[in-house]
Amino acid sequence: MDTVYDTTVISLANGDLVGRKRGNALDKRLSALEQFLKGHRVAWYNNCLLNEYSAHILEYRNDITEIFFAMLVDRGRKAKKNTLTRHQHALLRSIRWPSHDQHLLAAALEGRSTTLFVTEVTLYNCAASVKRIFDIRVKLL
Repeated sequence: MDTVYDTTVISLANGDLVGRKRGNALDKRLSALEQFLKGHRVAWYNNCLLNEYSAHILEYRNDITEIFFAMLVDRGRKAKKNTLTRHQHALLRSIRWPSHDQHLLAAALEGRSTTLFVTEVTLYNCAASVKRIFDIRVKLL
């Protein structure tokens, strides 16, 4: 299963494991990362996402995020593009997807039946339109 992780998912998953309780937000985010680590998902990223990840995670607070970073470049798949075509960008504007987050969809479009994990309700509110137009599932964590 192809996957793109929004930077906020990675950043908010980088918490102390003491705070992880079955079913809480931290657990859901860590579980999404663990699916990649266990080989159940393929993580897609592009240069823009990799730079964002590195800028937001200055120190590792748990082993899961540390291993995620160690494995991302080796086992993940690097998308060629950071941006969308003009036509795709126009479609995004029509559904109110924030233009500063187009790099997420640019990475997701290179996968097949991709799931995009996000934490922002603004992005999740576009889920039905993103699925209809781009065949990308948006899941809120």
